[in-house]
Amino acid sequence: MPRWFSIAAIFIVTAFVLHAFLVIVSLAAGVVSGQGLLTMAGPVTFIVEFGLAAVITYLIIKPRASTPPVLSDEEIDKRDADLEADARRRVHAIEQHYRDEQRLERLKAEVVKWREARDLRAYATEALADLGDDDVPTSEGGSLRAELQWALDYADSIDPLRARS
Repeated sequence: MPRWFSIAAIFIVTAFVLHAFLVIVSLAAGVVSGQGLLTMAGPVTFIVEFGLAAVITYLIIKPRASTPPVLSDEEIDKRDADLEADARRRVHAIEQHYRDEQRLERLKAEVVKWREARDLRAYATEALADLGDDDVPTSEGGSLRAELQWALDYADSIDPLRARS
């Protein structure tokens, strides 16, 4: 489609919309009555409408900013180096974020194990204190004292703070 056709289409649509807007505003403001609407299409109205349509059409189709300036080889190299450095910084930040997320997941798992060991150790210690020097058989027929001692040893084995040292 030729460029002049596009410009003409924009101009005609703009003029039509402006005319409809002017008619509606004039009727709403009471400038003209419904019967006097046909006499409103005088030369002054058309000149104003076509002038505004021409201005709006120009604003729509006016040339954009000129093409970007031609860069020298040094400027191109500097721009490319800056872009590459920025990309490397972003990649490094993403990799660091991933490592931090992995580290946080490991830490959360250690906290779960530590709490489990702490709770198990607290239970076994309190139960052994309640037993004193006595011993009670378990439902399987074993020694409760031996079970509680095993629980203490197991808590030490899963505790991430004690397993490292």
